[in-house]
Amino acid sequence: MQDKSKIFNKALNLQTKGKFKEALKLYSKLLKEDDNNDKLLFLTGTSYLQSEQYSRAIEFLNKSIKINPNLQNSYNNKGIALTKLNQFSESILEYNKAINLNNNFFDAYLNKGFSLRKLKKYKEAIESFKFCEKLDPKQAKIYNNLGDVYSELKEYNESIQNYNKAIFLNKNYAGAYYSRGRLLSSLGHHRSAINDLKEAIKQGLKLNQHFHYILGDLFFAKMNLCEWDDYLELKKEIEEGIKNKIKVIRPFQLLSLNDDQKKHKIAAEIYAKEYSLDAFEKAGNPKYDNKKLKIGYFSPDFRKHPVGQSIIDVFRNHDKSKFEIYGFYHGPRKDEITQEIKKNFNEFFDIYNKSEEEILNLCYENQIDIAVDLCGYTNYSITGIFSKRVAPIQINFFGYSGTTGGNFHDYIIADKHIIPPNEFKNFSENVIYLPNCFLPSQSNVEISKKEILKKDLNLPDEKFVFGCLNSITKINPIIFNSWIKILNKCENSILWLLKENKESCENIIKEAKKGGIDKKRIIFAEKMKTDEHLKRMKYIDLFLDTHPYGAHVTTSEALRMGVPVLTMMGNSFASRVAGSMLECVGLKQLITNNLDEYTKSAIELRHDHHKLQNIKNYLLNNENINKLFNSKKYTQDLEKLFLDLTKN
Repeated sequence: MQDKSKIFNKALNLQTKGKFKEALKLYSKLLKEDDNNDKLLFLTGTSYLQSEQYSRAIEFLNKSIKINPNLQNSYNNKGIALTKLNQFSESILEYNKAINLNNNFFDAYLNKGFSLRKLKKYKEAIESFKFCEKLDPKQAKIYNNLGDVYSELKEYNESIQNYNKAIFLNKNYAGAYYSRGRLLSSLGHHRSAINDLKEAIKQGLKLNQHFHYILGDLFFAKMNLCEWDDYLELKKEIEEGIKNKIKVIRPFQLLSLNDDQKKHKIAAEIYAKEYSLDAFEKAGNPKYDNKKLKIGYFSPDFRKHPVGQSIIDVFRNHDKSKFEIYGFYHGPRKDEITQEIKKNFNEFFDIYNKSEEEILNLCYENQIDIAVDLCGYTNYSITGIFSKRVAPIQINFFGYSGTTGGNFHDYIIADKHIIPPNEFKNFSENVIYLPNCFLPSQSNVEISKKEILKKDLNLPDEKFVFGCLNSITKINPIIFNSWIKILNKCENSILWLLKENKESCENIIKEAKKGGIDKKRIIFAEKMKTDEHLKRMKYIDLFLDTHPYGAHVTTSEALRMGVPVLTMMGNSFASRVAGSMLECVGLKQLITNNLDEYTKSAIELRHDHHKLQNIKNYLLNNENINKLFNSKKYTQDLEKLFLDLTKN
């Protein structure tokens, strides 16, 4: 064997350069000769940590600690490995051991603060970071971490100030640009967010530092502004990243990028690995002997939101002689809809500021039989608790239009149009069907009695109205190009879109001008109260659905108001919802399968007044659309599904 010191130095040099695999080979060779060397075991464990093999890291760090219990860095690094495995409480124990050996151990306090934040122990997290500030106030990473805490506390000004301070101390701090960019985007400051995310990418490249999901975050911020200058290039790069199984885009963001359900599953599987999927054994889950089946509904959207407003009748209609229903609310905002929803539950728990452990204990104490996740990977998700199993049966339903890619949801509720059998392989969950459209709706909704005229909405009286009142993020240059072709072939028509922000409107107008469309033919609808929004929808002559992420609740609203919806049905869950509703009400002729067919159908319907009027008359006949809005029958079908699952 070569001189041991030369091999050791070579391994250390490789590790320093980030060549962990090569370093580990050399460390392994040295350990065969000397497996009682605490320093060697520490470096081996650290190399495993750096190469994201966290269980192996813990194994070797434990060996180093057993030989030398005074190795403060071994405790700290073991804590980091546990943190990466989402074992935050356990990690804090290790950080405390390191701090007991060195009361001024900056990194241990910093890492402890991170774990405390993850456990939602915000006050203690801030104290830990503030102690770091006393030790070394010029360390930019203190303020980046404080920014994260204040962001979660919804103290956004304080959060931004801390990110600003981190960048002031280190103008090349890629992580702070990334954190600030993500927060700014969530607050609607998409232009500043784009600048920060681009800077994070630029600074990260200098250090070979790559931020997970940053391309998806950049893509989504740009979609909020309808900024499509590099849409195809970014799309290609993201899809290549998915192909190579890289953490390149969050699953929810991908729904707007393509309709490839296989890619959606891959991205979801990558994302699902963020959670400790091995925290339970499915076979060992308890089954409760409750007299009534206990259903727990989990959502951050029990409020004025499409999810809360659409599903409220299900809660009202549940057969309380057979079911007890429990609401678990993990959203930050409450309103009058929250109070209305709350009335229908046996118990309603606000769990927004509770730790995972507290939520799990709450579910166990109440012996929840079936946990229904109405959020998935949308905002304020709590996937971590489902990965630890809150109930014997866990279901992905309604709020998120795709697979979660993990082993923590047993079932996904759909219908035969949303997920045809040939797509089952692209869902990690077992697919179960409702007999009609999977989308819940209220039987009756309040529609404004206020007189709303076209002129009040800035709509010209004599023009044909193509409308799409979807979220602006669902519009992309591909579908918009189809709309331009439609407008060019249909004189005396306008396109009515939802106004979300000034810059997106300006960009839409620019794109229209490129296609030869006068800006006067693009009209933007202001946000309105739900009852008034429904009333104004009657002025749409033909609703043009987006693709690949189509209109879901908005399609339901349009059909309720007698407005024909033209959709292009793709392969993904998110692209098939409007098609499912149209199939349900017997309007299959409004479903197209490709862009040319979609464009041609829109033009034909514009010019065939008789055909379009027949469709409108058909929709205004309640018998034809009752399947969509019969919430009592819908609830009964859902209950039968729940009961069947518990018999298995």
